[in-house]
Amino acid sequence: MACVGCGKGTQALCLDCLKAASYRGRECFFCGQRAEGANICQICNAKYPIESIVWPWRYNNEKTKAIIAAFKYRKRKALAPVLANNLRAAIEQSNIPPDTIVIPIPLHKDKERERGFNQAVLLAKSLGLPINTKVLIRIKATPPQARTHSRRERQTQIKNAFLVIDPKKIAEKNILLIDDVATTGATLVEATCVLKKSGAGLVYAAVLAHG
Repeated sequence: MACVGCGKGTQALCLDCLKAASYRGRECFFCGQRAEGANICQICNAKYPIESIVWPWRYNNEKTKAIIAAFKYRKRKALAPVLANNLRAAIEQSNIPPDTIVIPIPLHKDKERERGFNQAVLLAKSLGLPINTKVLIRIKATPPQARTHSRRERQTQIKNAFLVIDPKKIAEKNILLIDDVATTGATLVEATCVLKKSGAGLVYAAVLAHG
């Protein structure tokens, strides 16, 4: 089995491609300005409801796109543990409380049926943390982020896409949202808003790639 990033060697994901995909900066997820700790600057912290966002990889990178495309679209589900290891390292370096409920971003039922799995669920399960896939559901189908040109457009598309079906299970609980890719962050923000309106406490996010 050759590397999904470069097509060479015998490993599913080689060290060179892992290194090429990795991100080692400190910037605000939303505006790109310098930001410490939570990766959200003070100005954006006042605008968006998420406490912090972490990501180990840069998405505007051909290696990263090739790896995630293989995982998500070519159904190389065996990559999940390798990808989750990178995501786990980013989570462990953050200040996310240990008693946080892990919720993968849900797919619309039609999209999940078409793909055969939810990549965010596979990543979350491979983290080895207890997860909940029964509280937050997606009730509105939306276009892929890759086809969206702006944050405003994405915000319009994702509005009212999620529903909390059992608010008692998240009442005053801290939440960690998991997804594979976040570009504008509109999906994470909308999910966070819905969770907090339903009584959740602090909401954090961890995604494999951003940019």
